[in-house]
Amino acid sequence: MRIRLLFVMMMLGCLSLHAQLETDTLVSLTKVNYVGIKELAAWSQFAGEQPEDKVEVVEDGIAITNSKLQSQSWQPQLKVVPDGSFDLVEGHNYIVRLTMKIPSDGSFYVNIGTWTTNIMALAPVKAGDGFQIIDVEYPEYKYNATGCHVVLGCGWVPGTIILKEVEVFEKQNGGGTAIKPVMTVNHDDAIYNLSGQRVCPSNKGIVIRNGRKVVN
Repeated sequence: MRIRLLFVMMMLGCLSLHAQLETDTLVSLTKVNYVGIKELAAWSQFAGEQPEDKVEVVEDGIAITNSKLQSQSWQPQLKVVPDGSFDLVEGHNYIVRLTMKIPSDGSFYVNIGTWTTNIMALAPVKAGDGFQIIDVEYPEYKYNATGCHVVLGCGWVPGTIILKEVEVFEKQNGGGTAIKPVMTVNHDDAIYNLSGQRVCPSNKGIVIRNGRKVVN
């Protein structure tokens, strides 16, 4: 009898958990698909550090060529979602989903927001032959921001990245979802050196704070 009662309680607990998971939703705020586009709009492209760095249209989407490991991790870069495409609310949770081919192991800097309210996240990636989905999560965004964009920095992924699609979600109701984020956003109080390593706040010299290069 006790075993049967325990089994019933476990089943009820599983049903309750399932119901909770079903309440977690991802609401799409904006989506950009680069497959089949004819040209790259002027707002999208930013120069790289080397003459060989380039951004061009290919059959599968946008090809971003990074000639070598850069000293500035955000160069070359591409504004993958243009200004004004979506709004962000302070304290809400967001996910940027990138669908891309990745030529080598490394890290992307993914910047979300506006030029005055941006938060930059460092997303480690692994090379692969096919397209991968990279989810970058921004929990409890720190600003109210309108007219936002997403910028992808490729300086630590040598080779040619092919970007197929970008989508921005708001993650509602908290808890778990089917998405397993690659990383979590760097908080405003986190400080990194130019190699992307987190350092203590007393570290002297040029550091990256909140996605910006500053002298500490």
